[in-house]
Amino acid sequence: MMSQKIFIILLSLLAAVYGLGLFSGLLENDSAQFAVMAMRMVQESDFWSLYKGTAPYLDKPHLHYWLAAASYKIFGIHEWSYKLPGLLALFLGGYSVYALAKHLYNTQVARVAALLFLSAQTIVLSGIDLRTDALLTGFVALALWQFVVFISKPHWRFMAVGALATAMAFSTKGHLALVMIVFPLLGHLWFTKQWRLLLRRETLLGLGVFFIGIAPILYAYYLQFDLHPELVIRGKSGRSGIFFILWEQSFERLSGGGMGTNSSDYFFFFHTFLWAFLPFTPVAIYMLLNRLRNRLPSKPDQGLLYGLIAVFLMISFAQFKLPHYLNASMGLWAILCAGFLNAKGHSALGLWQKGIFILLSVLSALVMFWLFPPASFWPYILFIICFIGSYCWVFKEKNRPVGLVVSGVLAAVLVNGAMNLVFYPSLLQYQAGTQMAKKIQLDPSIDPHQIYKWGHGHSWAMDFGLRDPLKIVETPLEIEVLHKSWLYVSAAQLAQLRGSHVVFNITYAVPKYRITRLKASFLNPATRAAQLEEMFLIYLD
Repeated sequence: MMSQKIFIILLSLLAAVYGLGLFSGLLENDSAQFAVMAMRMVQESDFWSLYKGTAPYLDKPHLHYWLAAASYKIFGIHEWSYKLPGLLALFLGGYSVYALAKHLYNTQVARVAALLFLSAQTIVLSGIDLRTDALLTGFVALALWQFVVFISKPHWRFMAVGALATAMAFSTKGHLALVMIVFPLLGHLWFTKQWRLLLRRETLLGLGVFFIGIAPILYAYYLQFDLHPELVIRGKSGRSGIFFILWEQSFERLSGGGMGTNSSDYFFFFHTFLWAFLPFTPVAIYMLLNRLRNRLPSKPDQGLLYGLIAVFLMISFAQFKLPHYLNASMGLWAILCAGFLNAKGHSALGLWQKGIFILLSVLSALVMFWLFPPASFWPYILFIICFIGSYCWVFKEKNRPVGLVVSGVLAAVLVNGAMNLVFYPSLLQYQAGTQMAKKIQLDPSIDPHQIYKWGHGHSWAMDFGLRDPLKIVETPLEIEVLHKSWLYVSAAQLAQLRGSHVVFNITYAVPKYRITRLKASFLNPATRAAQLEEMFLIYLD
């Protein structure tokens, strides 16, 4: 189906795209926020406590921040060193998808599955706007691989590694990890009729390894919360960190209690999937309809499909939903689609994939030549070479199944290469905290330790850029007593200060836009300026 040469070429192109994403900067809120939280661990030498600004952070376990802090320790505090552990976890996920597909099918299917997984838009995006889901995705894929192998070849080693990977996934995001692992495994046990494996002594070993694996985060929660019942978290004191992570977390997200409700749309993840699995969404839809129509289970991954559908249904009923909840399921979708493509050529799908290739390649050209034209000529040259080479390969590939995969992977490479090379760096010009931090770093007259912000509004990108979280003042009276200091304010706050007794001079002004919530009016160069606000750095004398 696919030669090793073609596989290595496509995999290398995807790796280059991920490598560009490593240096594409930090986006607010979550990526920059998590980078600052890990930075504080290193700067304050406190690896047991998590804080979001001045507030104790209960929502997610510690592993993501520990690994980022370890990367800071080794490589220094940089944007790329924050992203590095998550990127390695995605590659671990890709290898695990390859290995599981090879176990279930063969090497040909394994190659396709790995490429589909690493091409999925939500996975590529998770390597750019890096959050806890990158680690979660990698560890979930590893756990599923090891447990499925254990079901066919019961050995304590597979159980131990699978249980440890499950513990690492849980230590990254809590109960969502268990949902993504347990439901597909239950489906696979049902399909293979191997329920007796649950009674083997290796299962007890697995439970033991899991609880040993999550012991560090339980201890961290105990130190920060259980020993300090006076802490008020979301309006409640006496919160037990251990009880929260072992029990309360899932129910808060399912019910919307504590976390709040952000979507009652039960089809949220269905229409999210349409873009999340691009450029291979048509393959996934066709595969799913085909398998559901053919009721007799005949594929070795059929049970995993049933478990995956159960995951979809369960998270769809949660009252708090975010698109990246789907990320950890992408490995199974890739394997299911690769196995399906192995059985049939699907000429109609080939036409769909070529259509998506044309659409996404045109989109990448719009990014390069219209939305944010690069200042130098070499990105144009590189893009044109890749653009022409991709079109030649896609439309000259005679092997129909291989051509289907090639068109999708090259579409992902073109569009995400353009995004990482031009789009995201250009967006950061409108992320006020990033731009203000750059100006301050180039101005030796400004002492970063003497910069304040008015109120508790997020300033994560600026905090990270200065390697020093901004200190907070909350009222004009506090501002009046500041001297020979700088204050970071919005346009509305600046207008309020003009009517007060505070004496100040504007040092710098930078444009501001919420770049993770893009609108057409901002993307259009002709109307972009009207969508911008301003943030100011003022000197108080």
